[in-house]
This record gives sequence, structure tokens and C-alpha cells, in this order.
Amino acid sequence: MKNSNFDFDCGSIISITDEMKENNNKYTLNRHDYDLHREENNTVEKVLRVKRFSLPNKEERWKVFEDNKVMYILEGNKLNNKEKDYLRTVEGFNFLLSQYKLGISSFVALRNELKKKITKS
Repeated sequence: MKNSNFDFDCGSIISITDEMKENNNKYTLNRHDYDLHREENNTVEKVLRVKRFSLPNKEERWKVFEDNKVMYILEGNKLNNKEKDYLRTVEGFNFLLSQYKLGISSFVALRNELKKKITKS
């Protein structure tokens, strides 16, 4: 199709844009999958994360996930306000992850470590 101002073929423009979309989607990698895969060993590292949930009646709950599976649940109603405030911070999330990696044996042991950590800071 010819126009006085533009000289192009509509069919070729459509095929170029479709081709560009295919090329862009072909090489899109998930950042987490790319960062956690080790090619030399052909292994995939575990994904650990902590998520805080706000519940009704101003209650809170922390869950530790490993590869989208809930591995540990910490109920906020068993903690005092100072401990809850600490666990809301980045250091608190890192603390829960480190305790999970060490192997959380019981709530009492976790709470004792949490008290030690709070008194240090």
C-alpha cells in the first residue's frame, strides 16, 4: 500500500513486530531462577524467605518458606511488643532466616535467642 507521505508495506511491519515479540520473549529469564542456578554443578539453590502476615484483632504471624513450602510458623501472640517490633525489621527477618538455617528446635529456644539478640542491640 502506497501513500504520498509514507512508502511502506503494512504486511512487513506486522511481521517485523511479531518477530521482535517472539525474540524478546524467547530470552526472558526469571531473575531468581538465573541467580540460583549453578551451571558448573547443575544444581538449583533453595529459596528461603520470611513473610509477615497481619491478622484480625491486631495479631501477627511470621512464616518461613523454603521453595514455596511453609517450614515454620511463629505466632505473634506469644511474643511481647519489643520482640514483635524487632521481628518487623530487616534484622528480624534475617534473624528468623538464620535461626531456620541453624535448625529451629522449639519456640522456647527461638525466643531465648531472640531475647539475647535484642539485649545486644
